[in-house]
Amino acid sequence: MLLLLRRKGAQTIEGLNMLTGIGWGQVFLSVDRLSRTGKVSLTAVYPSEYRVSVGRAGGFTRLSALHIANSEHKT
Repeated sequence: MLLLLRRKGAQTIEGLNMLTGIGWGQVFLSVDRLSRTGKVSLTAVYPSEYRVSVGRAGGFTRLSALHIANSEHKT
């Protein structure tokens, strides 16, 4: 996932899902794990959509996984 983000640039979770060919849940878990370790950062681009990018040294915005999950799966 990190290699893909470095090559293609920032992506939404849905974009990562399409580019990787793996399920939304697995992409979400990977992004969650990588964001918690500071390897990726998340930026809100719409009320229920986030851009995932390679983390930057010196601070970045992390959003809680619960907040993202609730936003993505509202019916």
